[in-house]
Amino acid sequence: MRKYLVARGALAVAGAVALVVSATGTASAADTTLRLTRSGNTIGTMTHLDPDPDTFRVCDTRADGHGVTGKLYMYVAGWQLKETKADGGDSGCGYFDYNVVPYAAKYLMKLCWNGPGEVCAKKEFTED
Repeated sequence: MRKYLVARGALAVAGAVALVVSATGTASAADTTLRLTRSGNTIGTMTHLDPDPDTFRVCDTRADGHGVTGKLYMYVAGWQLKETKADGGDSGCGYFDYNVVPYAAKYLMKLCWNGPGEVCAKKEFTED
């Protein structure tokens, strides 16, 4: 009888440990994408690619003769500009790396069309 209780207790402990390990997992934020639209059409994107090192991709998706500019801001007693990257006039996207600090700050991606008029989109995110 005593062996049965010990085995049952060990099984319960093993199950609890497995539950805790599977619940905590690894902390990783999903990629964050910002879409810039004009007249219902996507004209650019800015994406935070999460795996370290954090990479940001800025893409002009419309051959209209104007590019796009992506900016990354971090909030520390106000929004502070950290990086800027323009894209347009070529077949690829522009990239930059910036180490996003988990749990430490809010970030803002802002993407603007480089044509006439103010056409911008922005999105706040944090990394957990």
